[in-house]
Amino acid sequence: MTRVTLPLLFLLAFAWGVRAQYQGQEARRVSVSDLIRSSMMYNESPVITTGELTWGDSTDTNYNIFELRGDDVLRTVRVATASGGMEDLRFMAGQKVEIQGIFFDLDQVMEPQRHPVLRYFPGAIRQDGMSFDKNFFIAVTSADVIEEVKSDIGPDKAIEEVDVTDPDIDSSTLAALDLRELLKDPAPHLGKQVVVLGKFRGSNLYGDLSIRDKRTPRDFVIKVADAAIWVTGRRPRGEGFRLDPAKRRDTGEWLRVIGEPFDDGGKIYFRAVKIEIAEEPDDPDLEPVRVARAEEELGPPPEVTFTLPIAGEKDIPLTSEFRVQFSKDMKVESFHRNVDLLYADDDGIGNPFPDLEVSYDGPSRTLTVRPGKELAPGKEIRLILYDAISDAKGQKLPPEEEATDGEPGAVLILTFTTAKG
Repeated sequence: MTRVTLPLLFLLAFAWGVRAQYQGQEARRVSVSDLIRSSMMYNESPVITTGELTWGDSTDTNYNIFELRGDDVLRTVRVATASGGMEDLRFMAGQKVEIQGIFFDLDQVMEPQRHPVLRYFPGAIRQDGMSFDKNFFIAVTSADVIEEVKSDIGPDKAIEEVDVTDPDIDSSTLAALDLRELLKDPAPHLGKQVVVLGKFRGSNLYGDLSIRDKRTPRDFVIKVADAAIWVTGRRPRGEGFRLDPAKRRDTGEWLRVIGEPFDDGGKIYFRAVKIEIAEEPDDPDLEPVRVARAEEELGPPPEVTFTLPIAGEKDIPLTSEFRVQFSKDMKVESFHRNVDLLYADDDGIGNPFPDLEVSYDGPSRTLTVRPGKELAPGKEIRLILYDAISDAKGQKLPPEEEATDGEPGAVLILTFTTAKG
């Protein structure tokens, strides 16, 4: 079962910032059709519903927005995960899923841009300021694939049946193509049936390729030397073997893959029709080697996606701790001596928080700052992040000039106001 879950810090926001709205409410199981028919009844309620996650009029993969279709094919609800979420719904598209989240009839919501939940979901409002045709929306907190279905919807047509039989193809009669040659000069080989040799690398378990180029949840990577390619169309299984793309223990196997290379948007893929276990090659140069990712594949620099308390919040408890969530995995040591907590009227004499504790949780990409003492009442407090902070690949946290207030070396200053006590 595939599962998508929002970052821990966002879930904490439900308990912190919107606890008054959802406290004590259990998620109700309801069909997509009933959500639409009785939208006012379910508005701003936690719900669980099932349907086919589809590409539709409102789909925008940049903002992780899709549509959920129930039994009535004419009725759909727009669904999306929060901005900066670590997972991607597009790997579930075309499949039957169970969605859990908060349902909204946006016609009943005043100023959704300012709503304590909706403001973190770009899928709730169009980025051009216009209205969606469908104003029914689920802010997704989790999603499970409950049944894989074959669908003609969407860009991928290589979704295989759950159980397939190997075609009667003798790989010895086909031209063997070196994967390095294919990737260096693919044009002469596109659309032609060939056989390539490669070591199984699971579902990109070693970061050989950009995960953004993965086409379906079942795709896997094979590699020789410094050349790697996504294999689509079939799972890594065949007569007498079944490999698990999620397990590194299976990545010692060499595979002979029969199929056709194809070009999709400038990226070369291999559509498999048959997969066989191969003998380990005698040539040691074929053993996969780790290659530093190209600069252009590093993606955007890290950014702060969420804070708890919310930046700018007033009347925060005097016992508050501060949590900052990032869009990318961060380098733990870069936080050392690069995070500070000060009062806005600090005179620069002494240290207001001598026992300040800073820690970072990798799975949730969350920095936690504990003052080590109770905060002073009725004061503006500043959490300062400095320019040496970087992600795991060395990309620096970019400065926000309008949010640094002239503090030397600062890239971001988050402000809060404590309760008056």
